[in-house]
Amino acid sequence: MQSGLESSIRSRKREEMTNPSRHVAPVTGVLRRSVTIAAQIGAALLSLVVPVECASCSAPESVLCSACARRLRRATTVPARCEALAPGLLEYDGRVLVAAVAAGLYRGELAQALLAYKRHGAPGLRAELAAALGRALRGALHESRQSPAIWLVPVPTTTAAYLRRGFDPVHDLLRWLSHHSLLPPTARCVRVLRRRPAGIVTTVRQLAASVASGARGGQKGLGRRDRRARLSGSLRAQTPRRALRGVDGSLAGRHIVIVDDVLTTGATLREAARALEDNGAVVIGAVVLAVVPKAGARTDALTLAADTK
Repeated sequence: MQSGLESSIRSRKREEMTNPSRHVAPVTGVLRRSVTIAAQIGAALLSLVVPVECASCSAPESVLCSACARRLRRATTVPARCEALAPGLLEYDGRVLVAAVAAGLYRGELAQALLAYKRHGAPGLRAELAAALGRALRGALHESRQSPAIWLVPVPTTTAAYLRRGFDPVHDLLRWLSHHSLLPPTARCVRVLRRRPAGIVTTVRQLAASVASGARGGQKGLGRRDRRARLSGSLRAQTPRRALRGVDGSLAGRHIVIVDDVLTTGATLREAARALEDNGAVVIGAVVLAVVPKAGARTDALTLAADTK
């Protein structure tokens, strides 16, 4: 099955190189549509004057060279449970609050590709990262052995991050998997989490701070307690805005897997689980693309630059 998946990914990737905007996730709202269009125009103009190079090794003429792509696939071949690396997902006695599966560790080619994709919206990286996320989703759902009907709920990006990037990375990857029929057969992506409005002044300040710090994310450097305090009450869950064909849109009793890009302390996933469970949903686990190892674990300098929203 994996060889067939890789063959499909390669063929679709060639299509994206000729028409990279084809699979960009549609957005709603005048402001977000305007930002997305501006980001696409900016990326197109930038590609005319800036040479394309590998996100990992800087080899020319490819956003991810074949050698680095092979290393990224090897690093994400076997997804693994990772909640033990995130103290926010554990009780003080060690009991698991939210079981989580990661495609790989946040380092090397995976970290480089994810950073390039999030910061610059490189569409050529979408296929590789989506394939890694798909493997982690299949591993998590196989392990859960729960209800056959599961909603995959992405953690939404902040407004400041959306304005900076022009797209929502996690939702974009899930949309790619859905468009290419590569999601687990019993799962569907449904956006039910929303960020609570921060206010225009706060949003502008966050955007300015993130740009000034190299766009590394507003939570970088915060400890477990500070992250939990900052995120407390920041997410809310609601029924889908658009009616789902033949499916009850209620969250009550719905089995849900939360999806995010980078796992650090686990505060974001814990807040997402709280918002969903307060509305009657049953959170059976979470899936992330990469997990940042605990302090003291062997890691490279790139791990410290995780772009976590």
